[in-house]
Amino acid sequence: MKDLSRYRAMESLCRQSAVFHPHDSWRLLAQAEMWHHKAEDELAARSVQRDVAAPIDAVVGTEFQGRAARASRSLG
Repeated sequence: MKDLSRYRAMESLCRQSAVFHPHDSWRLLAQAEMWHHKAEDELAARSVQRDVAAPIDAVVGTEFQGRAARASRSLG
């Protein structure tokens, strides 16, 4: 989360600087675009990690519930 916040802050800083430095605005806006893409890449990587982790957690949870149900039936 720290990287994403940093990327967004740098993007904002570059855009604000472009307003106050019109002669360098082309360079600053290019840097802002770079930071924007880094933030998007970070979000995409997190969504892939989340999508991969969710099914694994579901399988582990189902397996645990199945064992608990079998154990309670054998006791009863």
